[in-house]
Amino acid sequence: MAPDRPSRHLGAAGGSDDAPGRNATSPDLRPRERPSVSLELLLLLAATAVLAAFALARVLRYQHGTDPRIRGRRLVALVIGFLIVLPATLDFWWNRGLNVSPAHVVASTILYWGFLAALGLLMAAVAFLVVRFAPVEVRPILVLALTGREPEAAGVPFDPPITEAISRGVALVDARNAVFPRGRAFTQQADQPGFAAAWADLDAATTALEALIAADTRSGAGVAEHAIETVADARSRLDALRRDARHRGQAWAA
Repeated sequence: MAPDRPSRHLGAAGGSDDAPGRNATSPDLRPRERPSVSLELLLLLAATAVLAAFALARVLRYQHGTDPRIRGRRLVALVIGFLIVLPATLDFWWNRGLNVSPAHVVASTILYWGFLAALGLLMAAVAFLVVRFAPVEVRPILVLALTGREPEAAGVPFDPPITEAISRGVALVDARNAVFPRGRAFTQQADQPGFAAAWADLDAATTALEALIAADTRSGAGVAEHAIETVADARSRLDALRRDARHRGQAWAA
């Protein structure tokens, strides 16, 4: 009598399972394929995205009236995250979690740093051209985005044309400022009839012009130097007149 043949085990779908040690729940042991994009291109795209994000963040922070440059612990966290963690994570993801030597991760990180440095030099070169050839209306905001420095700190000559709204504000401040003479007679204005009302009119016009200047500065459009000088002169004279009125015992100036 012939010996019994070994039985063939059926899978869940009724088919035979010829491979030893394999069943319907065994993981796929085939090596996982890497992404179609090269690791070098992936690191270059990541470096480009990081620098673009920092440029956008600088502009947004400046327009909201905060320091465009990030400092302190937040800067340390960003440096660690974007200079070390990001390239290492991309290397691990591109290799699909396979056993990769630490030297491979270090090499990818150094390559990523090289891309950042090259792109940073390119942005500096573009900023150099912006300073010389870009329209004055967009020059300061572009310099800020590309270099992280405000135009004045970067030595950028910038005196944009005066806008219609600013021009009207300057004219009104000049007219109300002319009520108070300059020279020795200026110190005697506090005793003149209607002084408090004239002071209040000039203060209102100056405050309105200051608001217009602040809005244009936050938007990155810039403000003509003449407008800045006008509002600074008016505010200085208002402060001096109020101090004189206070010394003369006028209650409204207290």
